Amino acid sequence: FVYTGPFDDECDKSEIKLEILNYKGTKREVTIPTEIDGMKVTAVYSLSKAKNLRTLHIPDGVEVHWALAKAPKLKKITVSKSNKRYSVKNNALLNKKGTVLLGYPGGYSTLKVPDSVTYINGEFYGSRFKRLKLGKNVKKIGSVTFTENKGLETLVLDKKVQIIEGEAFHNCKKLTKVVLGKSVRKVGYAAFDGCEKLKAIYIYNKNCKISKPDRWQQTIPDGATIYGWKDSTAQKYAEKFHLPFVELKE
Repeated sequence: FVYTGPFDDECDKSEIKLEILNYKGTKREVTIPTEIDGMKVTAVYSLSKAKNLRTLHIPDGVEVHWALAKAPKLKKITVSKSNKRYSVKNNALLNKKGTVLLGYPGGYSTLKVPDSVTYINGEFYGSRFKRLKLGKNVKKIGSVTFTENKGLETLVLDKKVQIIEGEAFHNCKKLTKVVLGKSVRKVGYAAFDGCEKLKAIYIYNKNCKISKPDRWQQTIPDGATIYGWKDSTAQKYAEKFHLPFVELKE
């Protein structure tokens, strides 16, 4: 493991909270240690160098942050029964109640969200998921959740999703098409900023609130055509900010 440090030999190691920065080993199955050299492990920030890792066991008291999505071949995760923070369902890392998606192994091309999840608030920064398969009850996608995703080309949110928070899909360089169903009532600030290849965004809620851009970031990037209903908020947004608009037909 690569971790924070070095530390002075005179330090009381029992009081040091250690953060793992990466794993360079070759093992296919790894249990995150709760302590290293007498120092308590509190977090793991990346597993991008864990080229052979397939299975990861997460003990109580350790946060995994962006680590799971950055592990290129990781397929299976488990947590201890005593874990107070996390639960796992179908290899998705969830909060204890199973209602919030927090992480997903990077060895899959499709991120499958369990039906118990209502809020995606994971840390998938820089992930490579090509498809996002939502469960039946997702209502909100958290801010910066999929920032700089490197695989997603088409995004369809047509079930119960109501809110896309700020910068949720910021800098998704391969994203070309977005479909927002009737349930989507809010698109947060800079939600699709930096999506340079985004050519079409379909907005089916006539009253969807689309956050205004500013001089630094755009909510919907230049070059994207907005498809929406006549006299809808989508049309008004397109006209105000000089984006192409195509009227949807019944």
